[in-house]
Amino acid sequence: MNAIIVPGVTDLNKGDQALVWESWRLAKDTGLYDEVYILDAGDNEEERELLCKQSEEHGFKLLENILKHPRRGQHKSGEHIKESKVELLKQIKNAAMDFKDTRYLIKICNDLEKVRKNFDDKTYRTVKQFHQAKTIFVKGGGFIHAYGEKTAPYLMWYFLFYVRLAKALGKKVVFLPNSYGPFIGLTVEKQVRSVFGKLDLVYARENVSAQSLGQLMGKKIPVEMDLGFFLEKGSQEEAIKILDKYNLSKDDKIVGVTIRPWRFPGLSNPEALYQKYINSVADLTKHLLAKGYKVALCNQSLGPNSHEDDRNAINDLLAKVKDPNMIWINENLSCDILKAVYSNFYFFVGTRFHSIIFSLTSLVPSIAIGYGGNKAKGIMGDFSLNNYVVQIQDVQSDLLIDMFDKAISEYDTIKNQLNRSMGLVAESRNRLIQDIKSLYK
Repeated sequence: MNAIIVPGVTDLNKGDQALVWESWRLAKDTGLYDEVYILDAGDNEEERELLCKQSEEHGFKLLENILKHPRRGQHKSGEHIKESKVELLKQIKNAAMDFKDTRYLIKICNDLEKVRKNFDDKTYRTVKQFHQAKTIFVKGGGFIHAYGEKTAPYLMWYFLFYVRLAKALGKKVVFLPNSYGPFIGLTVEKQVRSVFGKLDLVYARENVSAQSLGQLMGKKIPVEMDLGFFLEKGSQEEAIKILDKYNLSKDDKIVGVTIRPWRFPGLSNPEALYQKYINSVADLTKHLLAKGYKVALCNQSLGPNSHEDDRNAINDLLAKVKDPNMIWINENLSCDILKAVYSNFYFFVGTRFHSIIFSLTSLVPSIAIGYGGNKAKGIMGDFSLNNYVVQIQDVQSDLLIDMFDKAISEYDTIKNQLNRSMGLVAESRNRLIQDIKSLYK
């Protein structure tokens, strides 16, 4: 009896990598499945290598992804804040073709012979594996949201394609803890309602999302922890080696920082808002350095496109702050090793959501800069850390500095609060395992 985890793995984004790896471990720990496959990613050979290599080296078995991104692996390095009109038009054309093909595939998917005749070998092989699988797991995360973009109708189709395929084949589908909402845009609510109405288990990863999806579906959505909380730390020895390489040690009071490019979807002045965000983080780092802290900038995501590559934002920040105690740990580390590195920090300021989860579960007090839906606000609230989260469009220098100073004054209280919350993590994971097992009783 097999299971498949969708959508594809992205080894360059360490939060996503953790979610896929932990989805795999959770499925395996139910004891129900002989083999658990992970969907690969990448629209060309070079991209696949970047997105899947660490997972393959970890011994995961990969299945071929059959729905390409409308970008087709063509990423323009200078477009991490705004995408050009030409690029957008190309993507719209690709999306229209993909929609037509995938809609037809779902129509005929029960007839493998028809699939073989009408589609390429790769599609046939993957659909065949879906036929043989017992359960399809949608990895934890936060991709079911839309802000009213013109592309929103296709975005929802793209994200929910594998779930539609699984349900067309009569498979059980488990939607692991995700963030949901907002649902703004043509057909978005309708698509979410129609797909989520057929699922076997659905979880939100925080209360804000549970309410958002619950309202839309007219039912209560259970809340369980984001799967990133379950990630076990990698080798501490390896982490110390990395810190040594950058002349850092646990005795230095290190403040870890993650920042990211962001396009501020749905807002009219993305370039100005991005500049304000980078300037505010720059002012915070100057404040930290003046107080004698060392600042470690970390790569939580390195792609696959320029908008998902934190190094672009780090370069923008380093153009504004030059100081020998501001150190860029410029590495492509697997999620478990990255978490081990974070566990040696004194404090953390994270824009990347899973950098916050890695640090909180390592009992490192943190400030979260939230983006992309409800996730940061929801989870910091669930940990009673509401005072330490700000949305990216609302970031200001004095706000970040005041937050940091307040957190340092309450440092031990926050640490104790985190320690108490860790028992909840094991309980949540056990509940998920029991729920999945009960589908087959």
